[in-house]
Amino acid sequence: MAKITFLDKQDRKLLFETKQKLEEATKLMSELMETIEILSDSEMVKDIQQGLEDIKAGKVKELRTLLKEEAR
Repeated sequence: MAKITFLDKQDRKLLFETKQKLEEATKLMSELMETIEILSDSEMVKDIQQGLEDIKAGKVKELRTLLKEEAR
């Protein structure tokens, strides 16, 4: 025979907080997996490094700056 259990306010609060923490952990795990995937792709890492060098060298403009220049 099945037992019937009622949750009080504190139990519901604990379940809600646990659900939130699990969702946060799931999101963080997804982000970690994406980071590992990117770092495992040497070509992508090379492209990112090149992009950062281009930014430091002033070879890159913000998109909004380019759009303003085109609008003129």
